[in-house]
Amino acid sequence: MWVYYETIDGEHQAKWVLVKTDGEQRSSLLFYTVPESVECFYKEDFADLAILSVDMGELVRDPFDDDSFAINIGMVQSRLESSGYDPGMLHEAEYFIMLVEDLEEVMSMDLTLLLR
Repeated sequence: MWVYYETIDGEHQAKWVLVKTDGEQRSSLLFYTVPESVECFYKEDFADLAILSVDMGELVRDPFDDDSFAINIGMVQSRLESSGYDPGMLHEAEYFIMLVEDLEEVMSMDLTLLLR
């Protein structure tokens, strides 16, 4: 898991989370575990990767594991199709990107201590 930080008023604040698209697949869900440590992602790295955004409505909390979440790839594909984008982008993406705030809300946890 990678995290992109913005500097606001001299303070680093976690903005985006990136995960590889190779999560554990169960039906139309890709599962991920929030790790104990994360790697920092830099602005320069964005140009080198195929990244697909994930909306909060496409995130699902794992009801059996408080440290896990899932991305509903069926919903991601539907969003791509309804927006006029090629749904094949889902299979070409290397990473999913989501707002830290969205992940925190879905997980019902404060990730700021982990992400520092």
